[in-house]
Amino acid sequence: MCPCGLKAIYTVHSCYTVKKLRASMMRHLCSILRITWMDKVTNKDILERTGLPSMEDLLIRKNLRWTGHPMRMSPDRLPKQILYSQLSSGYRKRVRPRLWFKDTIKRSLKLRDIKTDSWTSLSQQRDKWRAIVK
Repeated sequence: MCPCGLKAIYTVHSCYTVKKLRASMMRHLCSILRITWMDKVTNKDILERTGLPSMEDLLIRKNLRWTGHPMRMSPDRLPKQILYSQLSSGYRKRVRPRLWFKDTIKRSLKLRDIKTDSWTSLSQQRDKWRAIVK
């Protein structure tokens, strides 16, 4: 779990980056709705008014949606090979290791209540995969 309280840590997006993205999104939504800080409206209320998902939810959707593409590719394609590859040599530092992309996908699947053992077969059917991820 992330020390700042976010549900998932992304290898591409650090917690700090997610916070900045969320703040930017909320600032623009407040500007569009003409809400000032003196109105004391919470972020949750703003998202409910607009009907938009949170930034974390958007990142999880995009991440899972993209992951379905390499899963549907043939095994000789480079993106699929990289997705399933492992480092043959090297080491990880003794401090808390960064999450691998596979770990973030597993966390995202758990947050979406998708079984981690059957998601590869679900992703083969594009329409169903899009409906599940949405």
